[in-house]
Amino acid sequence: MPDGGRRFIDAVEPILRYMPTVPKPREALGMGSRLLWTFLAITVYLLMSITPLYGLFKTSFFASPAIAAILGISFGTLAQLGITPIVVAGIILEILVFSDMINIDMEDPEDQAKFNALLKLLSLALGLLEAVALVVSGQLVPFSPGFLYGSLIVLQLFLATVIIVLMDDMISKGWGLGSGISLFILVTIIRQMFAEAFTPFIPTGATMPLGVIPALATAIYYALGGKLSYLVSILYQTNLPSLTGLIATIALALIVLYLELMEVSIPVALVQYRGYRFSVPLKLMYVSVLPIIFTAYTVYLIGEGLTLVWSAYNRANASPLLNLIACAHVGPTGQLIPCPNSLLYYFTVVPPNINAAYIAVHIVMYAVLSMVFAMVWVSLAGLSAEDQARYIIQGGMQIPGFRASPKVIARFLDRYIRILTIVSGLIVGIIAALGDIAGVFGGGIGLILVVEIIIQYYSLALQEQLFEIYPGLKRLIGKE
Repeated sequence: MPDGGRRFIDAVEPILRYMPTVPKPREALGMGSRLLWTFLAITVYLLMSITPLYGLFKTSFFASPAIAAILGISFGTLAQLGITPIVVAGIILEILVFSDMINIDMEDPEDQAKFNALLKLLSLALGLLEAVALVVSGQLVPFSPGFLYGSLIVLQLFLATVIIVLMDDMISKGWGLGSGISLFILVTIIRQMFAEAFTPFIPTGATMPLGVIPALATAIYYALGGKLSYLVSILYQTNLPSLTGLIATIALALIVLYLELMEVSIPVALVQYRGYRFSVPLKLMYVSVLPIIFTAYTVYLIGEGLTLVWSAYNRANASPLLNLIACAHVGPTGQLIPCPNSLLYYFTVVPPNINAAYIAVHIVMYAVLSMVFAMVWVSLAGLSAEDQARYIIQGGMQIPGFRASPKVIARFLDRYIRILTIVSGLIVGIIAALGDIAGVFGGGIGLILVVEIIIQYYSLALQEQLFEIYPGLKRLIGKE
């Protein structure tokens, strides 16, 4: 299989040479310059997310709001695909590389460059395919059903994907801070949180502003006049910003922050420095993001499948058997309201008619699926005990009291990593489910992502500041 993977890389190498790329800066940029380029990338992405697609008549894109937020999707705009092509391409390539289906040595700079070029190629290919699929399936409806406007929409989405790929490359090459993917996810979710907290506009048919802070100010004004019903109405609203959601956002953010900073220390010693000892930290949230994303996407896909079953075969809710699988009716605002005794009900992300059974099933389902995906991802993404043992040996380290053997060290690490994998999957599953039910701004998954990315950027900013104060430290640890 490795030989086949190497032959594949050699076969596509001529194409990889033509991939668009951003050169590295000739010399390391200061913090001010990197912040400027990072702000420029944020500005371009935000402009793309509010620029409508030319030639688009309407959009009926089916996606969970949580999935859309974490993938940077803005419906009907140049950011319609968001970072989906890059994320999917990265997951596919990581699985192929760590399973040795593609023979790439990530320690080799030449192979690493090929991996990055292959990531761009696959991202652009997936972006083109997804754009075509959205137009052909009727989820993006052009002004005219002819070939011209459909092709124009596809072309715009493909060029937008090229721009996003290049901005991600620019930031990763040292022009900006962190990675483009993390940055665009952070910007998208924070923008959604900001809108849910401060939007002053009043939706059609409503009497209160959409944002919680303006709605709270309005409710207090009415309460001073003796009208307490407005204050009660914003305490909790299904699928709408509420005071409960604001409080839950702050509370869960602090909990996630605390858990993200918890670590388990593994004692190691450097062999070549006479056994100099220190600790290698393993985070309590060992696998925190991808398993819950896979969980949410799985629940969403099953829910969409059940919705199609209802739409195609049981719209009148006339079949007792199908009612157990997919039963629903359309609400006054056009929203699909599933029946509480239907399977579709439990695969709908926070239905308007929520009850105690849904809360229990939603939490258990998210927790179990998240743990399963956490264990799968650890084994595929180079995070298993065997992989960590190999990294320790390659780094010239050993665990005091144990032979410097990958198998021996792997057995020692397995007791920690197995527990951390299950616990981290369980925790993020419960937090994400509770966040959805409580109406957390940006969704439960979005909140976890925001906290984790902010911690990453805070650590990165401290590191860059340290490098500016002590330039020799950068050369010492091989960062230059």
